[in-house]
This record gives sequence, C-alpha cells and structure tokens, in this order.
Amino acid sequence: MAAPRLPELDTPAILDATRALVPLLRERSDEIEATRRMPEDVLQAMIDAGVFRIAMPRAWGGPEMDPLSQIEMIETLATADPSAAWVAMILSDSGFYGARLHDDAAHAVFPSLDSRVAGQLYPAGQAVKVDGGYRVSGRWSFGSGCLHATAFSAGCLVFEDGKPVLGSNGLPLWRIPLLDPEQVTVHDTWYTTGLAGTSSNDYEIRDVFVPDDRVFDLYTRPPRDEPLYQYHGMFFANVPGVPLGIGRAAIDEMIRIANEKRVMPQATLMRDEYRVQEAVGEAEGMLGSARAYTMESMGDLWDTLCAGDEPSMAQRTRIGVMMVHSIQTGLKVVQLMAQTAGSDAIFKRKSRLDRLLRDMSTAGAHVVGQRRTYAAAGLVLLGGTSPMTFF
Repeated sequence: MAAPRLPELDTPAILDATRALVPLLRERSDEIEATRRMPEDVLQAMIDAGVFRIAMPRAWGGPEMDPLSQIEMIETLATADPSAAWVAMILSDSGFYGARLHDDAAHAVFPSLDSRVAGQLYPAGQAVKVDGGYRVSGRWSFGSGCLHATAFSAGCLVFEDGKPVLGSNGLPLWRIPLLDPEQVTVHDTWYTTGLAGTSSNDYEIRDVFVPDDRVFDLYTRPPRDEPLYQYHGMFFANVPGVPLGIGRAAIDEMIRIANEKRVMPQATLMRDEYRVQEAVGEAEGMLGSARAYTMESMGDLWDTLCAGDEPSMAQRTRIGVMMVHSIQTGLKVVQLMAQTAGSDAIFKRKSRLDRLLRDMSTAGAHVVGQRRTYAAAGLVLLGGTSPMTFF
C-alpha cells in the first residue's frame, strides 16, 4: 500500500514516511530482486514519501535535507531492501545536479521536485565542443536506477579538433552533461549476484547535442550558495547509509535465528551458545563504531559548510576514509553473521542473510567502498596528493 502524500515534505516528514515504507519494501523484496527493478507501485510509494527530493533546494520548495539525515533515510531503507536504498541513494542526487546549473536550465532538466537522475560522473564518454554546447557520445556502466530516471548524467572528457582539451593543470577537461531519457539508449546488462533490483544497466549516447547550460564542471563553484551544495563530495554523502542499514538488518536477522533455532544434539537454543553471543556482540560493536565515525565525520564537515568555510583537506580525507570504512565494516558484519548462522545463511527461504551478503558484496565493489580508497586517503595523510576525486 502506497504511503499517503504528505502536505509538507520537510525533513522530519520524509524520515517518518521512510520508516513507514519499511513493511512494504520487506514484503516486496523478493519481487524487486526477481524483476531487477522497482515495481511501479513501490516506486510511486517512494516518490510519495519524498525520498527522491531530499537534495532539492528549499528555494524551489524542496527539503534541502542535511547530509546526516540523508544517511539516516538511506539506512532505514537499506534495513528493508538494499536495492531500494541504492536506487534512492542514486536518484535522490537530482538536487545536487540541479544546484550546478542556473535556475532556468535546472528547472528544464528537473521540472518536478521528484525528478530523478541516473548516470555516471566518471568521464567515460566524449564531449566534442561545438557552437553553443557539446556533441556527446559514449557508453557508461552502472547506471543505477536508469529504468526509473527522468534525466541522465554522462561524465565526459572534452574534445576539440579531434584532441582532448587540457585545463590549466595540464589534465584533460572533465564535464558532465545532463540529458533527457529519450536521448539515451539503455542496455539490459545488469545480471548480478547482489543489488539485483537496482537496474544498474549500461547506457549509451550517440552524438547527441547538449547545450552549454546543461553541462557543468564538478569542481567549479555552483550558482547556488546554500551550504548543502558547496562541497562536490555531497554526491556521495549518503552512500554509507546502505552498508549501515544492511549491517543492521544482518544483526537483527541473526538475533531472530538465534532465538528460534535449536542446536543438535543438545536441542538448546542457538542464542545460548557462547560463540553466537560473542559474534553478535562483536558485530554490534563494529557496526556501532562505524556509524558513530560516519556521523562524526559528516557532522564535522557539515558544521564547516554551514559556517560558510571551505572544508580542509584533512576533513575531506576523513570523508573518504569514512565512506570506505562504512562499506568494509558493513561487509565484515554481514560475513560474520552469515558464518555464525551456519547453514541457515545459504538458503534463500530460511533467512535474509543470503540476500544481505550478496547485496553487501556487490555494494563493496563501488569505487568509494574499495580498499584502494584507504590507500588514496593514506597517501594524503602521509603528505601526498590523492588521485581520487570524490573527496
């Protein structure tokens, strides 16, 4: 049953509506995985709850939700269905994209507060400079939520006269065009072990003209001056909500199993075994520590932005560490719970752990969750310069 449309979708109302979505998402979770997308009524329930408008500017009527609340919202969704949480995490970036454009162009690309943008920032395509804009071509992977998108992003390197255009730093120029769905071809490629319901298909663009006012530079100061839009890493700010929510669901599922399953031959409840008690306690400590570090790191950066200051490299590096740490910790928590549950974790109909483990493993393949992000952050901490772009 779809959540009722609320009269005013501010941050508290959206968080309440998100919590109300949990039973629906749990009930439809198998269908989401089997069909590899959000069912239309489930998508509409998410729209009605306001989950896709969270980054929309308050000046447009949006909630302009702070990043800590965004993480909490995604975390709640992930406890119910990780694919739904991932889709919400990606498609809710519309406000961040819109804030990079001037208002007229932004409203043309995002006519509704519930507009949803899928696609990549990474420059896998080519944008050939022409009068008034660019001609864009390329093929991108991991277009999460592409079947539900009202717009697409397509990171590109800029070309002119057949050669890449170099910036003042000697590196190729990187620009991000925004396109309408009818300008994009989606390829059915998303057959994976986990996060199957995210429809993270490949998508292709062939020589499409995009005007200058629909193209932006990730590192140029945006036209909007609100704190939420002053740090380019906000495109990834709510990613930690996914592993934190999956980890919480895994612990809760292990507790359910331990309170119901009897261990043979003594026929005692699993919860009475020392190894189970130890594992659940350890998992709780790991997940709680990761969540606290996530909120502390993001809270510190948010305070800086709200004060009108530029985040320091130390703060930005901490965000990079926080993101990979949340994902790596979520993976360890789910693995520990699955190992502790034993055979119950390998049967789809016996527990959620099989699905949670597959979803968490797939989430861990995202660039912000790979262990090499630790190395990029460590290089900065050691006095070097990081090649990573998201922090």
